[in-house]
Amino acid sequence: MIGILLRDLRWRVLLVFLVALVLYFLEPAFHQHDVADPEFAEELGPIGVSATLAYLAGLAMIVLLAGFVSSDRREGYAQMYFSQPTSPLAFYALRWVLAFAIAIIAAVAFLIVGQFVAWGGARGGGSGLLLPLLTASVYGGIMAFLSVALPRGDAWVAFILFLPTFFPQVLDLLQTTMPPGAYRLLLFALPPQTALQDVYQGLLLHDLAWGSVVFVLGYSAAWLIAATLMLRFREWA
Repeated sequence: MIGILLRDLRWRVLLVFLVALVLYFLEPAFHQHDVADPEFAEELGPIGVSATLAYLAGLAMIVLLAGFVSSDRREGYAQMYFSQPTSPLAFYALRWVLAFAIAIIAAVAFLIVGQFVAWGGARGGGSGLLLPLLTASVYGGIMAFLSVALPRGDAWVAFILFLPTFFPQVLDLLQTTMPPGAYRLLLFALPPQTALQDVYQGLLLHDLAWGSVVFVLGYSAAWLIAATLMLRFREWA
């Protein structure tokens, strides 16, 4: 089963590779020759790369899980899959776990290969892998829910939710134009960028923000539980 799923994902894995290639050229730590200001030494070191690893892991989950439930229902594959005594929860959980594993493997490979290409050797940064693990869980939870809840367009919605990661000015603009209550509700629904940023800063300062880690895991779990309940009670025949 895993071999079949991997074969189906081969073009998506290639897209993840292309995303990683673009992020490599955008990662400042891999393209600096000398750190003039010690204040930025951590950001331009192995731990600083964890922010880009998080971008890669989040985008990888969106790419790998795009339509992973909704496409099956829309194209009629779900009825074929589950006409046999196969559990939808087990089937889609396997696909989710496989996507998560690929996203983390991509992040690890990016960290190791990027260091050898840019710096000529490994300099560590393994603790920074916590950030892509958390980010993959966030967007994995979002994609699971959206793919169950929406008939199509789940990846585009998730990508829109991802955009404030690169353009935080969007949230600043919304804060000035939306009613306070609506803005707070929007922040609750959006991925926990503030908590992830706190984790990143904690990694740089070697003082991990465990409260933020727990919050991110709780956010991810909430979407996964919601998706699980919808799958559990959905009619597949």
